[in-house]
Amino acid sequence: MIKESFIDYPEKISTVLFASGCNYKCPACHAKHIIYGDSKHSEEEIFKYLDSRKGWIDGVVICGGEPTLQPDLINLLRELRSRRPEIYIKLDTNGSNPALIDELLKEKLVDYIAMDIKGPPSLYKKIIGLQGDTFNLRENVEKGMGIVQKAPDYEFRTTLAPIKREKGVSWMTKQEAEEMAEWAYKHAWSDKTKWYIQKFVARSKEEMLDEIMSKDNLPENMHETPHEIMEIIRNEVRKYFPKANIREEQ
Repeated sequence: MIKESFIDYPEKISTVLFASGCNYKCPACHAKHIIYGDSKHSEEEIFKYLDSRKGWIDGVVICGGEPTLQPDLINLLRELRSRRPEIYIKLDTNGSNPALIDELLKEKLVDYIAMDIKGPPSLYKKIIGLQGDTFNLRENVEKGMGIVQKAPDYEFRTTLAPIKREKGVSWMTKQEAEEMAEWAYKHAWSDKTKWYIQKFVARSKEEMLDEIMSKDNLPENMHETPHEIMEIIRNEVRKYFPKANIREEQ
């Protein structure tokens, strides 16, 4: 739990709750301790803190890991709505559980959704670390993009992490960015879609899901996404989604 954040919920002071576990195994994930972590805060502890900050905390962000895997997520949000109806709720998700997201929206339990678009479909399984036939883009991502657009407010976001190739690692190319944007355009275009390009920052090998993506093992020039790379990718996405921007604060 991060008790106070000024950057995780646009224009809100929020409390951020991290849910452990994820169905993705992205090599560039730096939340290894969260994905394999255990519960550290009870619901009552969370509500006690929120009650102590009435008039100050006006948003709660549920992120992870992948929070839609949590069996009690919907009950937690129902309780939050009941006890603190004035608080806005944001869900950070990879979008791979569209049925649950749809249920949350039908019950009006979420005000803002941020969905990760990891990359172009040709590289998706590689980027999320799930090779083979167990991951279906149509069922897990394309449907998610459509459902998310039903939210009162939402965004897509792409973190430009190095991609593991057959020979080494490299950044997403201009052509791959266009493939990603065209794919999303075909399945989930809307003129109100915000899309943020975010930088990757390497951390220690103890924190990274794949040690290859750590600052201990990556070349120094890949420890952080260069701004010029972010601009190239933003410009390609903007051809299809005019509201695409670089997220400066991290």
